[in-house]
Amino acid sequence: MKTYTSICVLVLTFLAACASRPLRVSPDETVAEVERAMERYMTAARAVDADAIAACFTDDGVLFEPGIEPVVSSKAIREFIASFPGVKVVEATTTIDTVELFGDTAFLWGSYFERLEFPGQPPSAQHGRFVAEWKRVGSSAWRLHRLFRVPVS
Repeated sequence: MKTYTSICVLVLTFLAACASRPLRVSPDETVAEVERAMERYMTAARAVDADAIAACFTDDGVLFEPGIEPVVSSKAIREFIASFPGVKVVEATTTIDTVELFGDTAFLWGSYFERLEFPGQPPSAQHGRFVAEWKRVGSSAWRLHRLFRVPVS
């Protein structure tokens, strides 16, 4: 009986120790989480959904676009996107080349292509490179902290 009690105590101690440790995900799983977060952002961008785009950013997130001052905060990003009524995204793609993980920060490096239609203007297309800095918020949510886009001629 004493051996049985000792084994039970040992098992319960082991289970309690396991339960108190945060779950660890593999780097491959983390990369997949960040890539899914990037796809959620792209889905919102294709729909020109200002609220959904802003929700992809941290509260103090920054959108860097060529030729304009950085757009700082998810609220300002929402207002910036909403300032383009009637814009239509004909096509928008990203290709991720590299994902680098540093704890709760991830950097996605890659290229983008977009074809847009603004009311009363001819369609425009641009392509270039991007780097997206993602931060883990809370236990699992990934949010854009900084997004840099650099067009290539």
